[in-house]
Amino acid sequence: MAKHEQVVEDALGLIAQAQAEYETIVEQVRCYCQKARALRQQADELRRSSSTDPQVATEISKLLEQADYYNHLADQKDGHPRLEILRRIDSLEREASGLRDTVQHNANVLVRQQIELEKTERELC
Repeated sequence: MAKHEQVVEDALGLIAQAQAEYETIVEQVRCYCQKARALRQQADELRRSSSTDPQVATEISKLLEQADYYNHLADQKDGHPRLEILRRIDSLEREASGLRDTVQHNANVLVRQQIELEKTERELC
């Protein structure tokens, strides 16, 4: 039974690790999106300045390119790695649940066997 409990604890540890990885990816995506949003706001502010300076137009283009780059990074992080970790968490949670049920079942069987053993010992005496 101790072996099953260790397996459950190991599964719970893997779940916690996968959840931490997931949170890291979510935070990275959030950071990339915030950076992209800030760059787009800077570009909008420069546009509103109504400057006809070619350097301003170049700066706006650069800001928008950087924003697109951060959006692309967010899309990459938000796609496959995040979904894979979610699937892994789900699988580990199902496994841990099954193992908890097995441990509970084994504990119940052990209690019944101990009761039967005590009953048999009393009958023999």
